[in-house]
Amino acid sequence: MPRRFRGGTSIALLVLLTALIAACGGGGLKVPGGVTPSRGEGSPRSFLMGFSSLPHDTGENAYIEAFRDAALAGEVVFIQRAPPWEDFVPGGTVSSRTERLTRLEKDLAKAYNLKVFLALDPTEPSDRGRLAGLPDSLRGKDFADENVRAAFIAYAKYLALNYKPAYLALGVEVDMFFNRRGDEAFRTFQSLYFQAYDAVKSVSPDTLVFPTFQFEDMIGLLSGTLPAWSLIDRFDPKIDMVAVSSFPGFVLTNAADMPSDYYAPLQQHMLRPLAFVSTGWTSQVSENEQASFLSRALTSAESLEARVFVWYLSRDPSQGPDTSFGPLAQMGLKDMNGQPKVAWSLWRRTFDRPVAQ
Repeated sequence: MPRRFRGGTSIALLVLLTALIAACGGGGLKVPGGVTPSRGEGSPRSFLMGFSSLPHDTGENAYIEAFRDAALAGEVVFIQRAPPWEDFVPGGTVSSRTERLTRLEKDLAKAYNLKVFLALDPTEPSDRGRLAGLPDSLRGKDFADENVRAAFIAYAKYLALNYKPAYLALGVEVDMFFNRRGDEAFRTFQSLYFQAYDAVKSVSPDTLVFPTFQFEDMIGLLSGTLPAWSLIDRFDPKIDMVAVSSFPGFVLTNAADMPSDYYAPLQQHMLRPLAFVSTGWTSQVSENEQASFLSRALTSAESLEARVFVWYLSRDPSQGPDTSFGPLAQMGLKDMNGQPKVAWSLWRRTFDRPVAQ
């Protein structure tokens, strides 16, 4: 069985993105025209489908290809990153790198007619108790620090104003932060979240704003603690969607081990729209296992009438499985050469159905 998953975006893939932006030089990228995927017939699906924007390589066109792949079989692109803290602390200036990346992503989303799903992820994926990417001036600080709070709010407002995203997550897998840091630190984050929520709504009122939760952790499979569903209610009334990441393959050996009611706990929280975010299963052992999980996950999304379903990777990174990507490396529905895996046909058949919403 793979090692237990400890959250979010692969650090190695974030390094790829940083290298890509540097290689692109910030301008000069020629964005191909939009894609118009064919649509078949069938019963409407309740959810939009999408992939993350994580590129499969550091080459100049890799990020463009990530958006194009999302558009070929999806309506949503999921962009997750830590705040560029130095740009947004009081007295800071938005860097040319941040400006270039904003322009690039807006152009790509427009060219490929994709809804933007942004996730402002302030904590380390490998340790949700620590803030990610802090500059030396903020080293060791947390959500109680006024400069950290000001930067978080300013960046959230920047994202809302510039992208006008359909969805904006303010905090990723926040239940894991609660497990690491305890109730007092969590309350400090909550107060920051509420301030950032209001800032976002002031410039983009139609954006759905919410934190995300890690499903396996919420039901106690990762932490071994009791279910923590009450954490969702603590964001009332300023939570527009219940969004969960889910990687059962890091706690279960086979997709067949998943009970048919695996996602049933989500039924208790259906007063708000539901989103499956950063969902995946590796094909490292078996492509059929990956396809089996995808089938179960899509069926659950249907029964729960989810609004969004995002798969972690559209394509495996070119570095292959024996790198720091670890078991995340083969979660793509296409291999590193862009060849479809077994699960791809199921994804495509589902995508070809019309959307009910």
